[in-house]
Amino acid sequence: MAHAGESELRDRVAATTADLVEYRTTEDRPAEIEAALSYVIDFFADEAVDIERFDHEGVSSLVVSLDGSRSPEIVFHGHLDVVPAADSMFTPRYVDAGELSGRGTADMKGGLATMMHVVRDCSRHESPPSLALMVVTDEERGGHHGARYLLEEGGYDPAFCITGEPNNLDGYLDIVYRQKGVIRIDLTATGASAHAATPEQGENAIANLMDAHPEIRAVFDAEDGDWPTTVNYGLIEGGTAINQVPDRARLRLDVRYPDADARDRVLTALRGIDGLTVESVGHGAPVDTDPDDPHVRGLQRHAERVIGRDVNLVRKPHTSDLRHFATHGIPGVAFGPEAYGSHEGYEYLVVDSLPDYYRALTAFVEGAPYE
Repeated sequence: MAHAGESELRDRVAATTADLVEYRTTEDRPAEIEAALSYVIDFFADEAVDIERFDHEGVSSLVVSLDGSRSPEIVFHGHLDVVPAADSMFTPRYVDAGELSGRGTADMKGGLATMMHVVRDCSRHESPPSLALMVVTDEERGGHHGARYLLEEGGYDPAFCITGEPNNLDGYLDIVYRQKGVIRIDLTATGASAHAATPEQGENAIANLMDAHPEIRAVFDAEDGDWPTTVNYGLIEGGTAINQVPDRARLRLDVRYPDADARDRVLTALRGIDGLTVESVGHGAPVDTDPDDPHVRGLQRHAERVIGRDVNLVRKPHTSDLRHFATHGIPGVAFGPEAYGSHEGYEYLVVDSLPDYYRALTAFVEGAPYE
């Protein structure tokens, strides 16, 4: 059972999380996103911090800094936006098992709330650490106008990044140092339209796409190893009327790959299939942070000391804004509280993990040097 100080810490971070969950910060509700940003600003209203707001292509972000530097030693990263959910999921609920449920409790308002408390508490120190908090609102749709913009146009260049995403996997407060890249691929087959009563006078594009499927499947079946490239057939489109031979059919793939060699190998193989047009329509780089990076080892060491158990370095197939930092040569990890059910119908945060998570982050940012 948590002692009094730990219970108070857990409860105040959980309360901030619950406050954030009540904002319906989906892409289609800009007023709710704006209100949530105002909540974050108000959270730091009486503190010795610098808050800078950025707006790009209708996407708003905040950076809360302890020293005003755009090159802090550590940047915490968190996103306020969430994926859609039933109305009931925007009413946070505590359950007997110590879970706080609701949309965003895991992905990632629990992590963000904890980071807010760490930054605020550190700001009250006589000699605060070199630390900033980046709060973005478009991670769920790619992060191009949030994290990417802040790095490319905002001039932010931290030495190390921690995004507060939970790993959603087995393992208590493990550190994710590798994430797969993602590439969206359109495969298009063509044909010739005709009346359905005389199909022999046309060429059925859907049939052509189906005929190519064994070769498409073989490309991904050939990807093996202990962390192979995977594919999801996400969308299929073809035809405009049931009584017309379709002249075009398209299969849209979501491909998750571990490294650039795997990506190139898949694209080359797909382009070698006769009768298909292959187009890459979206791409996010993988994250492969050096596990021996001094910041990674420092975080692992401080976390293990604080929570009294092993903290593992793990890899995760999901992508995140961390890829934007990796693209700019900034090492980073995903490290969040224990939480599960991201994007699912039941999403929850294990509130008893919040004190350990808070203390691990605090020990790390106050524990320089990191080697």
